[in-house]
Amino acid sequence: MKILLTILFILSVTFVIAEDIWEDGFEELTGWILNGEFEIDSPQGLGGEYGNPDPVSAYAGNNVLGVDLTGLGVTMGDYESDLGAHEYFAISPAIDCSEFVGVELSFMKWLNVEQPAYDHAYICVSNDDGTTWIEIWTNSSAITDNAWSSLNFDISGIADLNSEVRIRFSIGTTDGSWQYSGWNIDNLIITGNSVVYGAIEGNVINENTTEPIAFAPVMSQYGNTMSDDEGYFILNNIPAGIRDIAINALGYLPFTQSNIAVAEDDTIYVLCELELDPNTPPPPQNPQATVYDENNVHLTWEEPELPDEELLAYNVYRNGIIVQSIIAEEFFDLDMINGFYSYYISAVYDSGESLPTDTVNVQINVTGLENDVIPLNEYSLSNYPNPFNPETTINFETTSLHQGYAGQANLHKFAQIEIYNIKGQKLRALSPSLSHPEFIEGRGRGQFSTVWDGTDQTNKPVSSGIYFYQLVIDGKVAAKNKMMLLK
Repeated sequence: MKILLTILFILSVTFVIAEDIWEDGFEELTGWILNGEFEIDSPQGLGGEYGNPDPVSAYAGNNVLGVDLTGLGVTMGDYESDLGAHEYFAISPAIDCSEFVGVELSFMKWLNVEQPAYDHAYICVSNDDGTTWIEIWTNSSAITDNAWSSLNFDISGIADLNSEVRIRFSIGTTDGSWQYSGWNIDNLIITGNSVVYGAIEGNVINENTTEPIAFAPVMSQYGNTMSDDEGYFILNNIPAGIRDIAINALGYLPFTQSNIAVAEDDTIYVLCELELDPNTPPPPQNPQATVYDENNVHLTWEEPELPDEELLAYNVYRNGIIVQSIIAEEFFDLDMINGFYSYYISAVYDSGESLPTDTVNVQINVTGLENDVIPLNEYSLSNYPNPFNPETTINFETTSLHQGYAGQANLHKFAQIEIYNIKGQKLRALSPSLSHPEFIEGRGRGQFSTVWDGTDQTNKPVSSGIYFYQLVIDGKVAAKNKMMLLK
């Protein structure tokens, strides 16, 4: 069923009441990792040389999570001086949020910390079992609590649909004087909405000509795809709720469609009308494609008409993914396997990349030629966040079982994520043999992820811009996509 994109969408959304995913009142040991003077114990009203002391009792029950509850170190009841960054920390056990969206963190706090010119308190969240941390709060002024109060944070952008979420409270850095009593935490609760899924489909068109825009990357928080040669796309397995999509197509201004009301077990339609970027430089002209010797492709084109700036190179795209950046006005795609191929070319200038040419299509169909192409619909590839800074998690999964890899459980051993810049230069290959010792298995069978930290193969940070990435299985491209780094 398709639903017209109007305000009436809201009537179709399935609204659910948040439920508890995980909670801790600190009356039992649940697996917190404690460092420095963090303790789980009964508060005794200690500290407070500056600010206020710890509470004399928990908010509920007997125990809390806090800093120096029992009189440790030199300044009893207070954190110590000259701490390093996050030197005192308390890390929660891994929390499984893989079946929830709209995840929130709430707890009762009693906190005393000097102003951030001198001392720092933090709350951070990780969705990769503590490998990387995202700061969600730090003190912007001195805090001198003398009563319990509640704090609530929307951590859905980090925790939704992730199976290894951890929360970290920390103290540090601190200066050499004026110590305070630090954190006291009680009744910590993680809540969320049980996930149900719908889909978003639509067409990407030029707003002036209504012509379809092919191979436009369509990005959402929960997955990405690419429009086909008719401008059509579909995003499946989108959690029900109010969602957004973003499209960054060559030669067009960035496009965002907000407030898309996705309903359970339903498909909602959106028409995405993109505006040409008036500053886009001219594209190459007159693309041609011919097949020779049965399974080789010869591409030719002509230089752009009257460019105002220096032309650096041409990018050649096959089925929406960049395959080569070259200087010449021709390209040979050799030893192709049987299949249907669409090509287009763009020009690269100092100021950026041009519009693509029109697509040119060829069919390779040679009797007796082995066709070992991996069907693209058997894999999905996405990254989140997108746009991102400074790192993003790249996810891939298979929807079918490939016996050649001894089942999906071993698929990652044959997989590699390749990352390219807009000029078609390979920047990074993420695989078990390189800096990522293994792909992290996801919440479902055949789901894997890895993190790109925005660096090239020499660990040098790359600049802001659009980057392409593709999933290669046993030397064959299985899926492809585009992402944006913003600094």
